Amino acid sequence: MNGLGRRMSRLARSKRITAALALAVTVACGSADGSGPAADPTLPAAPERESTSASTTVVPEASLPEASVPEVSLPEASAPEVSAPEVSAPEVSAPEVSVPEVSAPEVSVPERSVPEGSVPLVSVPSVSLPVAAEYDSGYDRDHWGPHNSDLCRGAVGSPDPYTGSPIDTCNVDHVVALHEAHESGGWAWPAAQKQRFSQDPDNHVASRACVNQSKGADDISEWSDADIASSSACGGGYSVTPAGRCFLARTTLAIKLAWDLSVDQSEAEALGRTLAGCGDQAPGFSAQPQAPATTTPTTTVAPPDECVIAGRTAAQYDAVSGIGEVLSARLVEAQPFTSRADLEAVRGIGPARSEAVWSHFCAP
Repeated sequence: MNGLGRRMSRLARSKRITAALALAVTVACGSADGSGPAADPTLPAAPERESTSASTTVVPEASLPEASVPEVSLPEASAPEVSAPEVSAPEVSAPEVSVPEVSAPEVSVPERSVPEGSVPLVSVPSVSLPVAAEYDSGYDRDHWGPHNSDLCRGAVGSPDPYTGSPIDTCNVDHVVALHEAHESGGWAWPAAQKQRFSQDPDNHVASRACVNQSKGADDISEWSDADIASSSACGGGYSVTPAGRCFLARTTLAIKLAWDLSVDQSEAEALGRTLAGCGDQAPGFSAQPQAPATTTPTTTVAPPDECVIAGRTAAQYDAVSGIGEVLSARLVEAQPFTSRADLEAVRGIGPARSEAVWSHFCAP
């Protein structure tokens, strides 16, 4: 019990004792002076009873004063306000960094006066090939040997150069076919030269097997769009793109020029038409037409141990199979000839052609 409760308990007990004492004093005073409450005369007298030594004491009702309990006011506990001190962060002023301006020195590029047209277009030289009838007998594929090319390694999926379609099964194509080379003058080559031609990488291209087989030994005039459309190759026909035609024409010119081969008349016309549509970078092409024979060639029969070929015209040389106009002009310029070796020394003649010329003019 706290202190306040104990004080209130003692106060109440003290008040009860005081009230009891006051009551006792009152009773005592009434008995001593004979005073008491007056009897009502209207009421019958009570019978007398034997007096006893003990008298009845009427104790008046004691009115206990109400104990007023003082209100105890408990002080309100006021929590002191805690004021958090304001923390002022000092302003940090970053020092200004002055970046020095770097002045790049002006580079003076000397002005060059470029004359008009100083950026030349790529100059594509004109190509001229001799026109000669094809020599279509005596071809033997075994004389030309293998091509020894590994172009098909990794070529599957790349575009075919003629059709643009993906290569599924690959063949190495001779752009100028071996049979076409034979017909255009290669028939007169020795075996070693034929094999070198077969292995010339500039004449090789990776192609779809069905396209290569369809092209076969055809030249650009023989491998026509009409023939291709009616072909059963590649699943029922295919088409050569304009880019594929230009590729065939340019490569044919380059190879036949490098190997001193001729073209026939229809091939020359097809090359001219195709190259005309191949743009500015296509080489110019001119065919050297065969000169008509104006005189009947004469054969000089020399003694068995002697033969001199001299005074012949270009038409006479051109009458020899496989010679053509270009070689005829060279032979006219280089004559006289006293042996096969003299003939073979002329550029483009070779052993086979020298034998053909020698036999033509010096046969017994």
